Amino acid sequence: MPGRAAAGHWVRSGALIACLCGAVQASCVFGAPVAGSVGAYQYAQDWRVSLQVPVTCASGESVSGVELSSAGGRVEVSTGRFLGVMRFGASSLAYVIPNAAALRVVGGTLTLPVTVPAGQWGAVTGEYTDDLTLTVIF
Repeated sequence: MPGRAAAGHWVRSGALIACLCGAVQASCVFGAPVAGSVGAYQYAQDWRVSLQVPVTCASGESVSGVELSSAGGRVEVSTGRFLGVMRFGASSLAYVIPNAAALRVVGGTLTLPVTVPAGQWGAVTGEYTDDLTLTVIF
């Protein structure tokens, strides 16, 4: 539909975002992310999706924290949330991962609650992507 970001397309990109794990120590690996229930971004309300990323560590290793980074993205010091930008051609959509400074692997799963805030009126339908790097801290 013209003038809307296609949620199904973004979720495939969201899965790609979670898979791009640059700095992972050899003793832990990320599995394929699983997206929660997905609807379409409607401009007038926030769009939310939860990505569950399995994390398997060998030899009793445990992850004490996770850091996020991307080109143009940053952790907002005052709130601890990650602010990122997905792009599709000349169009972009800002996204937020709340409590990014406190992300933890719980029960072998890293949960990334992603929100695309309402009011981003200029986005066209397409596959929006961002290369998000997940760094685990032992």
